[in-house]
Amino acid sequence: MLMLLAAIINQKTLQPPRRYIKWETVLKVSDYQNVINIVYLGILGIEKEISEECEEQFFQSYKKELLLRESYSNAEEVIMWQLEKYRIEALILSDTRVEELYPKPEMASLGGLEILVNKMSLPQIHRLMRDMDYGEVENRMGTGTMYERVPGIRVIFYDEMPVHNRLFKKHFSVSLKKYPCMENYRCIHRLPAEDEYIYHVGKMVESYLAGELKIREVLGFWQYQKAAEEVVQSKKVKDFFQRVKWQEFVRQVELLATLWFGESATRQYGVALELEEYILSSGHENKRLDQRLLPNEKTRLDFYWRNRDAEWELKKREWLFPPREYMCQFFPVLNRYPFLLLFCWMIRWLRFLRQFGAIRWRRAWCGISIRFLDIKEKMKGLIRKKEDVDSSGEEPQDQEEAVQDFKTGSQVMVSQTETENETEGDEDVEKFENPE
Repeated sequence: MLMLLAAIINQKTLQPPRRYIKWETVLKVSDYQNVINIVYLGILGIEKEISEECEEQFFQSYKKELLLRESYSNAEEVIMWQLEKYRIEALILSDTRVEELYPKPEMASLGGLEILVNKMSLPQIHRLMRDMDYGEVENRMGTGTMYERVPGIRVIFYDEMPVHNRLFKKHFSVSLKKYPCMENYRCIHRLPAEDEYIYHVGKMVESYLAGELKIREVLGFWQYQKAAEEVVQSKKVKDFFQRVKWQEFVRQVELLATLWFGESATRQYGVALELEEYILSSGHENKRLDQRLLPNEKTRLDFYWRNRDAEWELKKREWLFPPREYMCQFFPVLNRYPFLLLFCWMIRWLRFLRQFGAIRWRRAWCGISIRFLDIKEKMKGLIRKKEDVDSSGEEPQDQEEAVQDFKTGSQVMVSQTETENETEGDEDVEKFENPE
């Protein structure tokens, strides 16, 4: 399959396979690795080797990608127009421009639109998305608010950068207004070229840590490097990767991409081959590779949710009571005073409880804000109705009735919010105790 992808990406003539290929397996793997539309372009000349059922599945997946391209383009335009209309400051993190990286636009895969906004704008955005027939869905990665609409359009709004590295967040901690505005917009901003590249590498790091790194992301990285060599080699980018110690990760991903899609075969691919096995095995844990590629990310590797059913009890105990060697990374005082380990554990627990409480409060605040916005719109409608009745000469609606409606709506809102908070609290406690 990788040879097939390389030939299509490099616009070379594809040689017919000399041995039997189980195309059902190729279909399954290419679908999981998110490259099924490219594979379909490669099999157009060899359909006779593929069963009709398998070929139909390839075609339907390819057709779905084509339909989504136009839908995403329209959705992106409408959403940006709405954000601009309501003066909501927004930073576009990922959009339909990814199509420009590929020789043919249909080779791209639009996994979703990603937009960074201020936390205070989330309730209003929720109402806008609801009015545009988007439904909120669960985000598997656990960050951001994801909305989905037929035929499969996904839009994710973040109130903070979805890459949880401390230096990364500090790098992108400036106000949204500091970023350059898009043409013809005053509130819609876009990342500079260097920051855009850093962001996409950061997303790859997150995918690697979560065991979700796929061929499509390596391919997108390869295409971006070819299209923006000056950005990739800029001093700003190199200095940042050196500070966060991602340079080895970037180098090995580049080597792997060269091995898969390039033409050079004279370099050493030892670690890159381990990374290849990691990707093709759907993120099977490799601690030695983790330490080599991302030495500063061990903490987050330990806390990412992976399928470890057999080891869960041991992991939970290690999570609650890490060894002193591990704690010394965050509390250097333990090197001189080991007896303070218990107090350091307590400080660590308090930090997690504070984060846990902040998540619950954010959800509760967002729910209350949305409901108050709904009541505000209802009151505006009542006022307009009263003005229309007054202008027509009819008797105005009793104000007490309108006030009673408002009070009733407020009581219902509070009761519903309390119920949701209790439910969300139970869910959060369950996730906090058992992240599996």
